[in-house]
Amino acid sequence: MSKTSKHILIVGAGSGIGKSITGLLSLNYKLSLTSRKEENLKNNAENSIYILDVLQNDNIDSLIKEIPPIDGLVYCPGITNVVPAHHLKEKSLREVMQVNFEAAAYITGGLLKAKKIISDASLLYISSQAVRYPFFGSSAYSASKAALEAYVLSLSKELQSKKIRANCIAPAYVESPMLEEARKNMSDSFVENMKKMHPGAFATSQDIATLAAFLLSDNSKSINGQVIEAGSFNINIPAL
Repeated sequence: MSKTSKHILIVGAGSGIGKSITGLLSLNYKLSLTSRKEENLKNNAENSIYILDVLQNDNIDSLIKEIPPIDGLVYCPGITNVVPAHHLKEKSLREVMQVNFEAAAYITGGLLKAKKIISDASLLYISSQAVRYPFFGSSAYSASKAALEAYVLSLSKELQSKKIRANCIAPAYVESPMLEEARKNMSDSFVENMKKMHPGAFATSQDIATLAAFLLSDNSKSINGQVIEAGSFNINIPAL
């Protein structure tokens, strides 16, 4: 298939889900890609590259000023910071909220204000089933993703008259660098038991990329204001 004229911005394209989405969409779309490190975006010479730290509003302002109008946005950055609630510090809480929610809202609002999101665009944000199925130590992470989902559902209503859609994908467990980071606080036996109890909950980043590609395409024009769960937890837990 030849490339369309559609232009998609992928924030956090350098690793994990964002990297897989980039690989899949690069076949058919014009892409603008962001990452904190330029080296994470090597082999993407055919796309527009922006070095972006979502914790720095000045970086975001520069991106919004420079980027051409877009037909789609994918917001992928995320950090877990798995710690018990009584060990949660203000600095780490602020970082989780900024990366997982606030930067998404700031980028989207800036693009809208600058009229950089065209009619019929699709906006897509990566959430987590930790909103509905929190785990030990996920208080900040689950709360930040819940804020993201509430924002996106409200956004979908605001933008409906402009024919701009907004949806979330909420994976369960995705084999990614972020999951590897979270596993530092989990025993090997815990991870193996989770796989036995919830085999349908574990997905690859390529699985999420395939779903993302559908939601960004014209084939999903009737889907708006949805949190689409990717992967499922087993309610009939077998004996371990």
